[in-house]
Amino acid sequence: MNALLPAARSRLYRAFSRLPYDRVQQTRRHPVVDRPLRACEALAGRGDVRISGGIAAGLHLFGPALPLRHVQAHGLVRGTLEPGVQEALRRHVSPGDVVCDVGANIGFFSLVLARLTGPDGRVHAFEPSPREAGACRRNAQVNGFEHVVVHQAAVGAAAGRAPFLLVDEHSWSHLADRGSHARAVATIDVDVVALDTLDWGASGPPRLIKLDVEGSERAALQGMSGLLADVRPVLVIELHETNHEVADLLEGHGYVLQNLDGPAAPRDAGPTHVVAWHPGP
Repeated sequence: MNALLPAARSRLYRAFSRLPYDRVQQTRRHPVVDRPLRACEALAGRGDVRISGGIAAGLHLFGPALPLRHVQAHGLVRGTLEPGVQEALRRHVSPGDVVCDVGANIGFFSLVLARLTGPDGRVHAFEPSPREAGACRRNAQVNGFEHVVVHQAAVGAAAGRAPFLLVDEHSWSHLADRGSHARAVATIDVDVVALDTLDWGASGPPRLIKLDVEGSERAALQGMSGLLADVRPVLVIELHETNHEVADLLEGHGYVLQNLDGPAAPRDAGPTHVVAWHPGP
């Protein structure tokens, strides 16, 4: 057989991802363990993996882009990744909405959003890493989500080109102006877009923007200041020690912020997820 059956392959992922991430990474330093695990990864990666729970339950992820030792493997294959973010999206996204997934990685949240918007909506996924953008596009295709549009670009304060650090764990890759990373393996140049400059076409501008850009939150928000003033989309943001600068910027636009991960005020919560909305008028 060229691949495991889908159900068996999915069970393999779920079983392996029960191991703590630090222990899994230690296997790389032990050839006796690492070699069979690599063989297992190669076999499991020849097909898709079924998500077992959450909003994305029953959808599939592209196996070759989801190594068994992926930092988020446990939450991805179970559909439990960032439950506070999933709940915020469920509450704020309706069928037919136009939404953005900025920092889409392999597209897990693009799939969640595509299911919530339905085929009459539109999901714009932004991901600068070529490998992850390709996986995001593949994940949309395998699930029949033709309303997902993948933009291979970073989102920033202005359109242009910028150096981008590829980290061995690709979920941590980021624009180079955020500083170095101990596990960076390469630097590439990527396109950067500002959301204010995009032509949204007949579907119109986004009603919600999910933002996970590894520390470039302020620049991305600066590039959508027109949207924040005129459209007032709901924002679901992962903060990477950028709490004060993001709170200052959004409160300056009249937004209210809520911590999705605990009772601490967003300014004082450290790395966390927040939802932000404009109460109007």
